[in-house]
Amino acid sequence: MQYLSDNGYTTLTLKQFTDIMEKKAAAPDKPVLLTFDDGYADNYEIAMPVLKKFNFKATVFMSPGMVDDGHYINWDQAKEMHAAGWDIQPHGMSHPHLPKLTAKQQAHEISEAKTQIEQMLGTSADVFCYPYGERNQTTIRLLNELKFRYAFTIEQGVTTAEQKPLLLRRIFVNGKDTVEKWIAKLTQ
Repeated sequence: MQYLSDNGYTTLTLKQFTDIMEKKAAAPDKPVLLTFDDGYADNYEIAMPVLKKFNFKATVFMSPGMVDDGHYINWDQAKEMHAAGWDIQPHGMSHPHLPKLTAKQQAHEISEAKTQIEQMLGTSADVFCYPYGERNQTTIRLLNELKFRYAFTIEQGVTTAEQKPLLLRRIFVNGKDTVEKWIAKLTQ
């Protein structure tokens, strides 16, 4: 985060990101959408204070069915993160391997996560992140039917407006990568 701050990167909210993708707004010189998958408790305990220090924005993709697990953010933490400017979006109810599920099970995983986030946080939940990066044609069809605007994969690369909206790429940040390796991914 220090590198991003020192080198003039601007973190985006999902609204800013979607406005740029839809050509409703111009992108800043060095835009970055920070995304956190799974909704682990350390997103609240560690990432949120660090991002607050830099006045950075971020998005967390959570699985509402995991809120009572203890290893994941709970609703009070999600509400606090949302109030602090974090975007909270669905990652399935229970972080499932979606292609292994029936269409009915997938529909429940996706729609129930969307519904719970919208009800608990009073926000629109229309951006999805595929658990494990996995999906099939049923998943894509369901996201379309449920009016999801965008969905993120784990395919490596910079997100561009030329990509299919439900198959967006991201730069994966691995905790084992050196800072130099991460910078190389970011600046390629």
